[in-house]
Formats: sequence, C-alpha cells, structure tokens
Amino acid sequence: MTATHHQASPEAGVLIDLRDGVLTLTLNDPGTGNLVDAAMSNAIVQAIQTIGDDVKAICLRGAGDDFCAGRKSPTPPKGGAVPSAEKLRHLVAEPALALYDAIKFAPVPTLAVVQGRALGVGAALACVCDITLAQAGARFAIPELERDIPPALVMAALHDRVPLKTLAMLVYTREELSAADALGAGLISYVVSAEDLESTTARWLASFAGNSTVALRACKQYLTHAPSMSATGASAFASHVIGTALSARY
Repeated sequence: MTATHHQASPEAGVLIDLRDGVLTLTLNDPGTGNLVDAAMSNAIVQAIQTIGDDVKAICLRGAGDDFCAGRKSPTPPKGGAVPSAEKLRHLVAEPALALYDAIKFAPVPTLAVVQGRALGVGAALACVCDITLAQAGARFAIPELERDIPPALVMAALHDRVPLKTLAMLVYTREELSAADALGAGLISYVVSAEDLESTTARWLASFAGNSTVALRACKQYLTHAPSMSATGASAFASHVIGTALSARY
C-alpha cells in the first residue's frame, strides 16, 4: 500500500498519518505536555469515525517528552455568571466522553505508545486503547481530586478496562505509578526500555499490517462485545464472527 499522509489543521494540535494500513494519531502540543483540548478531541474523533476500509490499526502517541499530561480546563473562568449544569455537561463531559468512546469502539485494534507523563485524561487515553505499550520511564496518575474535582469521566473510560481496586486506588490516593507498577496493576500491557520503544512499536504495527482487515476487525468485534455477554452468548457470537470472517476468504 502506498504511504499516505494527512495532517490535521495546526490549531487542532493533532498530527494524522496513514501509512501501510496504520492510522497514527499524535498529540502535538509538546510545550504543554500535550494537554488535550476540544479541538484535539474533535480531530481524533473525526479521524477515527471516518477511517477507510483499508485501515487495519490505530496508533495513539504524544509528541515530545510526554504522552499526555492531562486536559486544558474547559470550564468558564470564575467571576462571571454561574454556568448551568447542562452547559457544564456540554463543555466538560461530552467532548471527553466522545473521545474515549471513539477510541474504545473503534472498529480496528488500537495501540497507545506512552512515554513520560500520562496523567488524568492522559492515563485514560493510554489505558482505554486495546494495547498499551509504555516506555520504562513512563508515569501514570489520576490527580483530579487534588483540585477537588471527581474524575468521573476518567473513571467512566476505565471502569471496564482496569481492576476496580486499581482504579479506586489511583482516584483516591492520587499516587503516581511507574510503568512497572502500572503493568502490575493491570493498567498497561507491556514495558520496554527507551531504546527499544520505537523498534517494539514498529514490530507490533507490522504484525497488524500483515493481517487482513477482516480478521483484525473480527477480533476487535469479539473483544469489544463478548465480555458483556453470557457464556452461551459469547460462544454464539464467536461462531458468528469466525463464520463471517472465513466467508470473506472465498
């Protein structure tokens, strides 16, 4: 497949690159630690929702020293009129939840590649992906309660991705976890040295590129939907998925 490049508008703060069936989305505001704002969220959601049939995987990254240090506050400054709960839901909740859902329910496998800080929204973005590869120096935390803000949106993203004990510990204590501790706590999938991060990323993405879109999307469908099914339903769905995937080979 010929390499194709797309870049989001500079104000969006997201680089979008399609190469050999892999769509790479790079948070590109390294001066702030890649703090996410509404424009960046919208760019990622739009890119995922409009992927073509030839896309086999999505890779989420951050430029510079950090993956994502959190979110730029979308709340109106104090001193003006008190915003309604409905306005705050629109400004604060909806963009973040749309972003998490777009990644979680993307039709293809998603890989987060994490270095440096992954804090709050950054931790959610890293861990909501199907596979999370972290450099040994990466750090994970959910610090919102330090500002007396309940991290409900991050919890909504992760409640079905990480053990509840792990999520509760991160939320209440605000403890920062090393990559090794995050691996042990079930937040991430794999840890590599800084020297091996790019080669491991390339190897894993190459493994996606070697498969058909039908097979990869069938795996994603099963991993997305089967956990909420009964044992009987999960078996029936497996039969449907394999039958549909194999029929595409003829």
